[in-house]
Amino acid sequence: MTSFFVWYFLITVLGWLTFPLAYALFPALADRGYTQSRAAGLLIWGYIFWLLASLGIAQNDLGGILLAITFIIGLSIWSLVNRKFETVNFLKSNLSLVLTTEVLFFVAFAFLAFVRSANPELTSTEKPMELAFINGILRSPTFPPHDPWLSGYAISYYYFGYVMTAMLARVSGIPGSMAHNLMTSLIFALGAVGSYGILYNLLSREDRRPQTCRRFCPPSTVNCQLSSPPRSALPAPRLQL
Repeated sequence: MTSFFVWYFLITVLGWLTFPLAYALFPALADRGYTQSRAAGLLIWGYIFWLLASLGIAQNDLGGILLAITFIIGLSIWSLVNRKFETVNFLKSNLSLVLTTEVLFFVAFAFLAFVRSANPELTSTEKPMELAFINGILRSPTFPPHDPWLSGYAISYYYFGYVMTAMLARVSGIPGSMAHNLMTSLIFALGAVGSYGILYNLLSREDRRPQTCRRFCPPSTVNCQLSSPPRSALPAPRLQL
């Protein structure tokens, strides 16, 4: 139970830290990237950490993970320089969106975490391999991480998702087996919130279409359509010989 709330707190704080950057990157979206800020923050954080560890700039430890998140904080501060009041006003005027997103994320995350708690064993399908990769990443001082199946070699597999899992496991101080189940629940919750965000943006786009059309249609075209009589009312041309 404690690990669940620790992960929920971490991902929620990460989403709030990333939202100013998402707000600047997605000006065309009705939600300005709020529903996607958690997923975007986790991806950016994981990629920066992976890049720093792969280049030898940082170690695969808590210090390297915290160094990576400072980049996100810096980018968000830079995004807020000229948009501070605009971002705050957006949150105040879209409070229903914020509350719906937060409630949906918590319910989805808690639901699948409860389901996984009824059967937490990692003994079927690819779960033993995934757990081995997570533990291999946690025990590797640098990247690429050690292959748990072939000593002396690096993992020859796509392992970025396991890097993000290992990051959260190290920050929260939980073992890889528990992190595997929480990551499964987290992906489900991010997918639920992301689906809601896509639907919200599509419906908002439909609602704004008439206003957008009036805004961008040339005035002369509108006036011509309003002032021109119907074709049947126009006099027929006369043929002169």
